[in-house]
Amino acid sequence: MRVRHKPPNFVSMWMLDVFCCALGCVTLLWLLNTRQAGDQTAAARSALTDLTQARADLKVALTTLDSTKLRLTSEVQELTTQLAAVRTEQDDTARRLGIARDEAKSAQAQLDATKTALNAAEARVDATAKELALAREKTEDADEVLRKKSKEADALAKKAAAAAVTTAELQRLVRRKDDELAAARTTAADLQAQLDDLDARLAASEKDTAAASKAAKAASARAADELAAAKAAGEKSATDLSAVQGLVKDLKAKLDESRATIVDLQGQKAKLADKVDRMDKEVESRFAGITVTGKSVVFLVDMSGSMYKLDSGTAAPGKWPVVCETVAKVMRTIPNLERYQVVVFSRQARWLFGAGEWQRYEGEKSAAATKDALLAVKPEGDTNLYSAFDLAFGLRPKGLDTVYLFSDGLPTSGPGLTPAQEQSLDEQKRGELLAKHLREKLRAGWNRAGGGDRVKVHAIGFFYESPDVGAFLWALARENDGSFVGMSRP
Repeated sequence: MRVRHKPPNFVSMWMLDVFCCALGCVTLLWLLNTRQAGDQTAAARSALTDLTQARADLKVALTTLDSTKLRLTSEVQELTTQLAAVRTEQDDTARRLGIARDEAKSAQAQLDATKTALNAAEARVDATAKELALAREKTEDADEVLRKKSKEADALAKKAAAAAVTTAELQRLVRRKDDELAAARTTAADLQAQLDDLDARLAASEKDTAAASKAAKAASARAADELAAAKAAGEKSATDLSAVQGLVKDLKAKLDESRATIVDLQGQKAKLADKVDRMDKEVESRFAGITVTGKSVVFLVDMSGSMYKLDSGTAAPGKWPVVCETVAKVMRTIPNLERYQVVVFSRQARWLFGAGEWQRYEGEKSAAATKDALLAVKPEGDTNLYSAFDLAFGLRPKGLDTVYLFSDGLPTSGPGLTPAQEQSLDEQKRGELLAKHLREKLRAGWNRAGGGDRVKVHAIGFFYESPDVGAFLWALARENDGSFVGMSRP
């Protein structure tokens, strides 16, 4: 009997459904894994592409780094060369400064000599004027003598003419007498025979004739003497006239020469006066060696606590009034000043007048007002130079051309230090770093070239004890086309 296996009862449609579901899940998992594998493959390809690009960028960066190293090395060498040139220029500038000071001393000596020569020239002009007045008086006297001599010469000429007329008459009389004598002699000769009996009468007639002849001769002699005297007087008058005319001519020549000398002296005096005026203007436009300039000027006045002290332990109540008077004096000295403003600074900076608008300069009135306003300020606090320059250079777009700094020390507060430096460094080192930061800010920021004309910065130091203060103020002024002067103790 064949045994036929009967399917188990548990194989049913349910089992088939379970099998189908399992198969679907397996298929789904396979599809999901396949898709995930595709995504991973795409990501891997993208990562490979990014890696290739990164490697290329790395090569470019390495090349750029090498060229940058070369360029930086070249720039370091160039900066080293520039530093050596700057040091050489600094030494040369110091030498030229010494020469300029010597030239200033010689110019002062020349000014003194010029003033002395001018005084001497003025004295010579005065003496020449006196000589001219005396010569004019002599000329007038000579003219008066000439007029008198001319009158006398005219009178003598008239007398000579009258004497000539008298001489002519006497000569006619003599000739007439000679004619009469000749006629008498002829008559006597003709009548000699007839007048023998008239000897007595003839003798008397001869006596009369002799007397008449004697008288005629005497008259002729007198006329000749008078004529000679008249001629001598005329010659003397002519000689005196010539002498007077020569004297007048000499006096006129001396007068012309004196006038020419006076004209030359006046010209020399005018030239010397112009030279002295120019020198006076140059001297007047300088303050303690600083050539003061500027039309639109800001005065930076340090009002920190040190401005009321001679040093850290010595009070100096008279120092601040000297500073105020010096500011006013500098203001009076600037020849072309048109407008101004004043910044007072200690821990912070502020305008002395208004909100920072320009003040019109009105001579002594403005100088006195500035001095009085500064005297009303009480010095106290730190020295924040940064805030003072930052406030002042806000007027650069409005025409600022010159800054005058009045201070007695290095900056003690303001930007330029890290918190660690502020805590760890001493006051001297902090001041040096703050000063360096300020100078760099002026060079590359506030007063950089290219934004119009650079603003000149002059510095006036007051009674400072440390040479570093003088070096800082000198460098600050030199780097900004200005000048520095240190004021002595009061």
